[in-house]
Amino acid sequence: MSLHRSLYYVLIGIVFIISIPEINAQQSPQMTDTASDSFILPKKKNKWIAPVVISVAYPTLIYVCYKNWDTGIQDESQEGKTAFKTFISKSVTNLGLGKYQALGLAGTSIFAFASRNEKLKRAVITWAGGLVINSILTDQLKKTFQRHRPNTGDPYNSFDWRNGSKFHKSFPSAHTSNAFTAATVFATIYKDKKWVAPVAFSLATLVGLSRIYDNAHWGSDVLAGAAVGFLSAKAMNALYKVVSKKILFLPQAGINYYSFNMIYQF
Repeated sequence: MSLHRSLYYVLIGIVFIISIPEINAQQSPQMTDTASDSFILPKKKNKWIAPVVISVAYPTLIYVCYKNWDTGIQDESQEGKTAFKTFISKSVTNLGLGKYQALGLAGTSIFAFASRNEKLKRAVITWAGGLVINSILTDQLKKTFQRHRPNTGDPYNSFDWRNGSKFHKSFPSAHTSNAFTAATVFATIYKDKKWVAPVAFSLATLVGLSRIYDNAHWGSDVLAGAAVGFLSAKAMNALYKVVSKKILFLPQAGINYYSFNMIYQF
């Protein structure tokens, strides 16, 4: 197996590692009412260590991928195409498209509020807000870097930057950031369901890989998109926890847009 092929398959694991904190959280031991009074789980210490390490290691990983792997991964992805891979790519890539995210959000919102499912209500509210945050961040990053897509035939390090024509918008991948926003929301809200995080992040990872396979994005674009989506969902989830008791969130979604209104309750 060539080095480039190895790097291409390793990227699957690299993108997927963003889900590790959520999967581990679902597998953490829980105290029960029947537990012995003498058995007390030790309190977690130094919770800040993992976030700090990840906040340094992940951007470093994106940079290393950009400098050393992007071209090789792209070449291998285009040379190793098969009918099965193409079928998988076409099946999942639209999951990251804004229009399909909006449709999914709208349908889920209707079901959540019609069934009065409080947990699902929280999920759709967080999903809607996360998508808004993600859309703003992704759009600004695209306009800032204006990186050329691999399908242009230009080198991996071609950027027009902020004053460019705004035609080249490869970095980061919006499909990937949308998919990881949704995946992170459901993995966070449904921590009690052990299968949710692996399934959600696996689908999001496939969306990212499909963008490489379709020659629309570089590997580092996908890694960055995964991070933006993950952080957008986490930011909205934190905001929801802080203000949910005082502010009523009303998500709205259409074919070409998604937004939410906030009503302050005195």
